Amino acid sequence: MIHQVSQFVRQNVLLLIVLALIAGGYLFLRTSPSDIASMEALEASLSRGQPTLIEFYSNG
Repeated sequence: MIHQVSQFVRQNVLLLIVLALIAGGYLFLRTSPSDIASMEALEASLSRGQPTLIEFYSNG
């Protein structure tokens, strides 16, 4: 069993590296959820006088 697994890894090492890089890139580059929970909190954040970046995402 262990021999079969090690043989599989040796035969598919490039594919496994590419998949690991894709997964690592996704985890590193994904956006985190906002701590702004309501429209009032958003308006308060925007009216502070500091530059603000707004990113809108719709899953529908």
